[in-house]
Amino acid sequence: MLEFATIPVSPLELVLLLLLFAIAAGAMGALLGLGGGVFIVPVLVVLFAVNVQTAVVASLVSVIGTSSGSAAAYVREGLSDLRVAMFLEIATVIGGISGALISVTILAGRSQLLALAFVPVVLLAAALMYRGRAVDTVPNPSPDRWADRLRLHGQYYDTARQETVEYRVTGSRPGLAISWCAGVVSGLLGIGGGLFVVPGMNSVMNVPLRVASATSNFMIGVTATAGALVYLLSGHLAVALAAPVALGTVSGSFLGARLHRTSPTQSLKLLFVVILVLTAVVMFLRGVGWLV
Repeated sequence: MLEFATIPVSPLELVLLLLLFAIAAGAMGALLGLGGGVFIVPVLVVLFAVNVQTAVVASLVSVIGTSSGSAAAYVREGLSDLRVAMFLEIATVIGGISGALISVTILAGRSQLLALAFVPVVLLAAALMYRGRAVDTVPNPSPDRWADRLRLHGQYYDTARQETVEYRVTGSRPGLAISWCAGVVSGLLGIGGGLFVVPGMNSVMNVPLRVASATSNFMIGVTATAGALVYLLSGHLAVALAAPVALGTVSGSFLGARLHRTSPTQSLKLLFVVILVLTAVVMFLRGVGWLV
């Protein structure tokens, strides 16, 4: 018998529990553009007593699954801004490899530090979203030379408002810096990078939240793949753990993509903040040893 949160369970029951949690994580990840890793890692570490680095690589595999499941739907519907995604992925991929290398070298065997590292990262992302503008986008933002040259501006059809919304991208340089940080966080903690990419695109680059979360779903698969390759080569990939997690997140991502179409923007922001704060609390308790 194995244990789930100190309760004895059979291997089959353990796999079913992993699938259920992964489906929920995949749905939330696709809905908010986070990739699901922010939920998968705490669940694996706290409830399934998995080593943090093993949980991180399983989470990265799940992020790839979430991105694969939802990105196609968002691209087909015209919600993903492919130009913005390709521009920011230059930084996120470099950051993803850097974060994974730090995890398997400098922080190897220091699971408590990795758990505590979740706390400031997650709280900062929550603060970025909470302090966002009252309006989703600014109609006439400051001109941005890079955005103009690369034609990053766009439009999308908002099904909730039943109208076409145009937006002008600004802050491309700070957006690139935020994306690099998001890549480092993705590779280090296995959370996909959407924590920073979504509020960064919305608050700094003037990209509508609905487009930002859809674009993030397109980006995180590439970023997670870069980090996962480092963990794979270092021998941290546990296939028996990653397989049910990936299967569940792919299934859940389709549900999240469907809910995303009609969910009010302000409700998404509130849900984003609440979940991040709860995640920070859980990982802090784990990091200081109050949760085993």
